[in-house]
Amino acid sequence: MADKAPAMDWQAFEQTLLDDALALVLLALQAHTLRGDVYAVALAGMYRELDGPIYLPTVSMGSEAALAEAGDGPEDDSGTLYSLRWNPADWSWPEMSSDSAAMASAQAALAAEAQGGDVAQWEAADRRCVDALVDVCHRLRTALQASPEADRLTPGFAVLLHEDSDEGIAIAQRCLGEEAFERLLPGHAADLAEARRVAGLPDAERLRYHLACLAHQPAPELGLTRAQAQRHGEAAQGALRAFGTAAIAALLQLLPRAETQCEAARLLGEIGAATPEVVAALRTQVLKAVPRSSMRHRAQAGRNVCSGALAHLGDSAWLLQQAQSGTLGDECVAQGLSSPYGAFRNHALNPLPLDYRPIESLPAVRPALLPLVEKWLRPGSGTCTLRPHEVDEAVRGLQSPLTVVRQHAAMALGDRALGAEAGARAVPALAHAVAHDGDETVRYLAVLALDDWRSEAAAQRPLAEATAAGDASTQVRDAAQRWIQVLDDLVAGVPPR
Repeated sequence: MADKAPAMDWQAFEQTLLDDALALVLLALQAHTLRGDVYAVALAGMYRELDGPIYLPTVSMGSEAALAEAGDGPEDDSGTLYSLRWNPADWSWPEMSSDSAAMASAQAALAAEAQGGDVAQWEAADRRCVDALVDVCHRLRTALQASPEADRLTPGFAVLLHEDSDEGIAIAQRCLGEEAFERLLPGHAADLAEARRVAGLPDAERLRYHLACLAHQPAPELGLTRAQAQRHGEAAQGALRAFGTAAIAALLQLLPRAETQCEAARLLGEIGAATPEVVAALRTQVLKAVPRSSMRHRAQAGRNVCSGALAHLGDSAWLLQQAQSGTLGDECVAQGLSSPYGAFRNHALNPLPLDYRPIESLPAVRPALLPLVEKWLRPGSGTCTLRPHEVDEAVRGLQSPLTVVRQHAAMALGDRALGAEAGARAVPALAHAVAHDGDETVRYLAVLALDDWRSEAAAQRPLAEATAAGDASTQVRDAAQRWIQVLDDLVAGVPPR
């Protein structure tokens, strides 16, 4: 194994990014004849994949004249990053980049730092990279305003790192500063001011506020308009989840309403309090007849989410009983039984431990459910994130007689964030699946998982070579060949590609 790479020179990294961006923008400004026209430069298109590549942003430039020409009518989402004004992809100078050796070196150094250790090192490198890019924005704005081309800039000219993610608003605020943020992005500024106001309300009023947002209903007595309620409905779900059991009584009142049933049921499952009252209320809604009307699809969706919430609360046996007795449709039961193995549970406050036994019981108790469950759990439909104490059940799942369980376990075990101790148990089990499982998809997923474990799976290189040479599946052989490339890169000290 190659020696550990030298520590990242973040100061040099930042200077390289600044020099490159400044050269690109100055060149574009020199070719632009309009004075007082360029209102923003953005570093945009940064791509980050947890424990994977971090691709640096390109440079974009927006002008008032081009914006006026592009606008066909009133602008929606005005004053937010989602408006045409602040969408770099729609600007006249999008994705300016250079092929300089200095930038290639900076990108390689970032990859080595981010992917040269464990997941914690990746997260630290990601934070440092964003910090560096924010500093570049500040320095770039100062340099451009002092340049000979400053007359092309508007008086309120701004430079920001444009990040299309949940943290993008906070990043923009750091780049712009409070005054410019409030002036240029008043929609976001108003939302943040409202969030601070709501955070200061008494608990009971704050709970009512978020419940009104969940229902998309105004609450004038709490200072909540209809437009705000509709805009903050998704954020309200996280706030109500954080209330925990204190929100249950109010959520139970929203559960029978068609317009809020899905959200209320999902939150009850995520809060995870399997009280008799909660379980009874969810069972009642699941068993309600679906109306033969235009509301049929919404009503069925609500029943399905209630079914999933019951499974999250440990009521899978009851769901199976309803399928056996014919009081509940197989599709509803299948969706419910599948829910604890999908992304639904990743938001849960304290989810039940991973347990494949309800699925493994299906061939004996209700065979018709198995193909429906397979549809919900097939690769590509999303999987749950394991916790370290669940690795043993996932390892057991790799030996399950059911292919769908083995596939799910192989996907779930490919998570290097579980840590080295979990990897010591996961890697041998995945290697056994690659060598011996009769299902092509299980072998393929197990190879991908071993690839994800990187250095923890380095001792499995002979298996990788044997699989690349001799597996019956072209898909598996190709995946094994890519895994060999990762192992070669590790030996050479090159970050995974």
